[in-house]
Amino acid sequence: MSRYTIILSTVIRNPIDLEHISQTISVLGDALEWSIDLYDCDQILRVVWHKNASAELVKKLKILGVKSAVLEVFDENGTPLGSGVQS
Repeated sequence: MSRYTIILSTVIRNPIDLEHISQTISVLGDALEWSIDLYDCDQILRVVWHKNASAELVKKLKILGVKSAVLEVFDENGTPLGSGVQS
């Protein structure tokens, strides 16, 4: 089974934005794990999925008013697949 690690820069202004991220990841389903570094200036969100859901994640977060940009996506071998999706 495939495994993708998606690294995003986010803009979290309040606890509601953080809740939107949590809900979006839950709705998209199949996330193996996720974490966010609120102390990093880019508020890095790292999600591990069985699929590359980076574009879908950014799109859904944008609808909820959470700005994000994909910094990189890695496959199960650690090979970078590229970036460029942002809201």
